[in-house]
Parts: sequence; structure tokens; C-alpha cells
Amino acid sequence: MAPSTSGSGQSSPAADTITAASRGSRAPTSGRVERLLRTQLRGALDGTIPECTGSIVTGPWCLDQDGRATGLSAAALLDQTLATSIRAAAPELSTMVTTELQLNFLVPPPSDGTVLEAWTRSGFVDTRGGVAFGALRGPDAREYVHAVGWFQAVHSAPTGALDYFHRMGALPLGPTSDVSLDKLLGLRSLASKAADGGPADSDGFVKGPDLPMIDEFLNRNGTVHGGVITMMAGLAAKAAMPDSDSFDLQSLRLVFLRPATGPITSRARIRHPGRSLRIVDVELFSGHTTPGNPTSHAPGAESREENDQPTKSKPIAQAQAILRPAH
Repeated sequence: MAPSTSGSGQSSPAADTITAASRGSRAPTSGRVERLLRTQLRGALDGTIPECTGSIVTGPWCLDQDGRATGLSAAALLDQTLATSIRAAAPELSTMVTTELQLNFLVPPPSDGTVLEAWTRSGFVDTRGGVAFGALRGPDAREYVHAVGWFQAVHSAPTGALDYFHRMGALPLGPTSDVSLDKLLGLRSLASKAADGGPADSDGFVKGPDLPMIDEFLNRNGTVHGGVITMMAGLAAKAAMPDSDSFDLQSLRLVFLRPATGPITSRARIRHPGRSLRIVDVELFSGHTTPGNPTSHAPGAESREENDQPTKSKPIAQAQAILRPAH
């Protein structure tokens, strides 16, 4: 459930340039992920009421590998701003990790430079963490994505992780950053399309896209940004379908099982291949124990033939995507 629309929630992006100091809390600092996706993070005054805690400028990065508009591009923004509301409600929870993120995609977003705002609030907070609710809104208060995030308190970040995060955030943007979301993330080896026709109901997983370079996508804790993992899972779900350009994401639920500290690979299976509804399961792995990833070997790692066998390693995240026919 997202916060209800109120009169204060309908302000234009230009009118909502309130500084962090005037809001009563310090705005979170941005890293490379936020820069690439043209997001701005803001502080929160209360955390228990709907507040504008960030924004994203739309562009080519709001298109998926099929050239279709996708709300996935806002995953990093919503992941961060949901946590902002938790911290505002409970300042003692200074360091947290996302354990679950649920995104419901209502309407495909624009990609023409329109500024969309994240409005978030905490729903429940205790000493272990909490849950927050949010929505991505346009300047006319139209809602594009609803979000729910669960967060858990952890120890402080490793020494040097925050400095590296800031250095990555200071890198300049260039022409290569004005591209679709899959290219912006540097995903490769997108799952090849199957034979013509609808997908077969699959009992097994097929290989999905890889994310070989993760240095720019590390968060303040020195692990891969939860928003990047979420976006990769959504793109992997679409890539598993032979007719993916005829479907849009309806919802995506991601459970984060353990931190990712190395290259990430994915695999997916189509659980339900209906005409009006598709259900796709996705698993993501990190490190040299991922399935079918020739770039992930380390000294002493198993051979390529062994690595191509069904994985015995544990996934870093599991997701379920539901897709519906595109308009």
C-alpha cells in the first residue's frame, strides 16, 4: 500500500526544492547508482507521514531491453527513500540493509525528462528495523509505482566502504550513460529468445544476464546496491520470455538473502506461461560459485564443465515477477 495522495503531495518538482537543513534531517549522499539514474535524495522531517524523499529525472534509462518503458529504473530511488523514512522515524537505525522489496508497476513511466517524485513513509519500526511504504508520482500526482520495503539493522559499514562510495559518486557522466537500463547497468549475455510462440512451462532454470562489473554499483556498506539487484532481476524475468516485448511487469517481489560482493549472474524459469498472466522465478548468484559464468572463476574453482552444472551454491536473492500483456 502506498501513502494516500494529499494536497501537499501534488506540488510540482520545481516547487519542492526544500533543502535538507530546512526539512530537519540530513539528505542521504548519492553514489554512482544514483548519478547514473539521475536521482536526487532528500531528507525527511518525520518519517511517519508521506513526504517527498527523492526524485528521478526520466530518460532512456527508463526503457528496458525491448525498448519499453519500465518503472524498474526507479528501484534504486525507492529502495533508498523507503530507508530514509525508516531512519527519520528511528534515527538510531543508522545502518540498515534491505531484506525484502515489493514493487507494483501501475503505469509505464515517461522517458522524456519528466521529473517523478518518491513519496514515502514508515509503517512500522522497532529496534530490529522496520517496513516502509511509498509511491512514485508525476507532477500531476499520477502514481506510476507502489513500493513496500522491509529493512533490518546491521553493524556499521567496513572501513573505507563509505569513502569508495563517495569516490564512485563523483565520477562524471558521459554519452554512454544516455542508454537503456540494461546497457546502463552493463548487463551482458541476456537470455536468448526461445522458438516462436509462447514460452513452455519450465521445470528448470535457464541462464539469464550477467553483471560482470560491480565496483561502481557498491553501496555505503561495500556490497552491491539493492536497487541494482532488483533492476537486474526484473530484466532477467523479461529476458526469459520469447515474446517479452508483448508484456510489461505488473509486480516484482525480491527477497535479499545475503550480500553480493562480486560479479552477479542470474537464472530464470517460467512458472506460469499464460496468455493474460506470466509468472517468472529468478535467482541471482554472486562470486565464483555462480552457474555457467566463465568470468567468475578463481584459483581452485571448479572447471567450466562443473560450473555449468546445476548450482550447489546459495543465491544472494530470489525474485518472483508477474507480467501482464502490454497495451
